[in-house]
Amino acid sequence: MEDRERDEEGKFSSDHDVALDDIYQLMEPLEPYTSREIADEAEIPRRTAYKFLDELSDAGRIRKKKPEPRRVIWIRPNGG
Repeated sequence: MEDRERDEEGKFSSDHDVALDDIYQLMEPLEPYTSREIADEAEIPRRTAYKFLDELSDAGRIRKKKPEPRRVIWIRPNGG
């Protein structure tokens, strides 16, 4: 059984103190990034980075480009 705390929605809370804005600020405008690059820079697991990046993309703050079936590129627009 997991001993981690859950949030109000019953989801496990993150072990990391990284927020969406932290991930967004790591990205230079118009520079392409992989989830691995962001994970390494933020010192978080790749899956966590992907989740944050996907949320930023869903919110329209960054672009998600999928050049290959198993590869995703994330891009922060200029002036965003």
